[in-house]
Amino acid sequence: MAKLAQRTRSTLLVGAILILLLSCSFAPEEELGSGRPAEFPDMRLEETRYLLGVDGMEPIRIDAELIEVYQDAEKAYITEAVFNQFDNSDMLVFSGSFGAAEVDTSNNNISMEKGVLLRNHTDDFTIEAEALQWDNQNKKAYGTSDAMVTITMKEHDILRGTGFSGDFASAIFEFDHVEEGSISYE
Repeated sequence: MAKLAQRTRSTLLVGAILILLLSCSFAPEEELGSGRPAEFPDMRLEETRYLLGVDGMEPIRIDAELIEVYQDAEKAYITEAVFNQFDNSDMLVFSGSFGAAEVDTSNNNISMEKGVLLRNHTDDFTIEAEALQWDNQNKKAYGTSDAMVTITMKEHDILRGTGFSGDFASAIFEFDHVEEGSISYE
């Protein structure tokens, strides 16, 4: 009888250990099912500053809560970031922020979401949206057909609409549908 009790105890102990080991994960909870290209990034930077060099432009300084880089997939994921770009005389040209972004590191195209703010300090305008896409080669930003985008120029001219596209090379901004607009000419 004692032998049977000992064998039962041993079996229960092994079973409990197996259940414990099989139910545990070594990945952080936020990593599980995150839609990332791999289980773990090649590089993970927390509370970091990253300098993004873009051909023909001054670098962009990004301060982020988290940057994860997946080299084989040519993707980087940035969480809670602010960014600044200065010209060669150290004057602020662009600044902004976003809650999350996915960067295609092969061409620097960016998909930003969770509150996007872009500010052009040279031409004095701001673009605000819940989400925007950046086409780096063509220097264009796009909103989805149903997402609201707001442009504020010189603090008093406001355009708000859906189906936004903006050509930053020529400073031409268009909406498929304008919800609100007020422009004054000086």
